[in-house]
Amino acid sequence: MPAPTDFAPVFPGWNVWAVWQKNDLDFDPMMIGVAPERQLRIWVEDEVRLHAGGADVADPVKLKGDQVEILDGPPVGLPAAATKEGVGGESALLLDGPPTLRYVRFFNHGTASKLPWPHDSDFLLDTVFRPDPGAPATSGEPPGRLSDAATEAAGKIGKGVLGVGIGLALILVVVAFARKS
Repeated sequence: MPAPTDFAPVFPGWNVWAVWQKNDLDFDPMMIGVAPERQLRIWVEDEVRLHAGGADVADPVKLKGDQVEILDGPPVGLPAAATKEGVGGESALLLDGPPTLRYVRFFNHGTASKLPWPHDSDFLLDTVFRPDPGAPATSGEPPGRLSDAATEAAGKIGKGVLGVGIGLALILVVVAFARKS
C-alpha cells in the first residue's frame, strides 16, 4: 500500500492515472459539443498544467487534451504510487453521481512534480501508478508536439537566414576591399 499523501505525484516521462468520471457530467457552457472522453482528457491536462509546477504535458499549438490518451483498461504491471484513500483531511473525495473508472496516460516533458489531489464535481483521481519502462503503458516514445517541431523549424530557418546574412556580408566586404585596391 502506498504511503499516505495529499499530493499526487507527476513523474518525468510517462504517467498513468485511474480517474473516476461521472457518467452524467455537469453542464458547462464551455464544453457544449465536447465529448465526455475529450472533457476527461482536457481535465487531466489542465490539472497538471495549472497545478503541478515544473511539469510540461500540454502542447500549446494543438487542441487542449491532445497529449492525454485514454487507455482501454487498467495498466499491466504498474504498482500504485498514490491512491485517493491516502488523502487526509475532513472532506470526502466523492462525486455526486454514478461514475466510471477510466485510465489515462500522458507524457511529462518537464521535471518531477506533484499537485494537490485532483478532484471536482465531475472527476476524481483514484490512483497514480508508478511508471516502469518495462510496462507497455509507460514505455515507448513520447507523443510528438507541434510546438517542438515549430521551434526546431524556426531554429533551422534562423540558422539559414543567419548563414545567408553572413555570406552576403562577406561578399560585400570582399567587393568593397577589391574596389579600394
